[in-house]
Amino acid sequence: MKKLVPDPPRYNSLFSVLPTLPAPDAIAHASELMRGVSEAIDEHCRLHAGEPRLNILVNAAHAADSAVALAEHALARMNAGCVKGGRE
Repeated sequence: MKKLVPDPPRYNSLFSVLPTLPAPDAIAHASELMRGVSEAIDEHCRLHAGEPRLNILVNAAHAADSAVALAEHALARMNAGCVKGGRE
């Protein structure tokens, strides 16, 4: 059966990405955004240490930190000229 109403977009309508934004710049900006997320979560966890259910936020902070590490790795490889055509 065909769906009558499409799913809403999975992005914030207050934010848009320019189609001309170079990939390295997009990755750098995404890395900084994730770093901010990680720092905000970390600060919240410090202020609420010992409260129940902080493990959920700790997992989110770990995911944000991992995303930053992956983005920085990708940028370093792009800047080193190691990636050509998306594959080595």
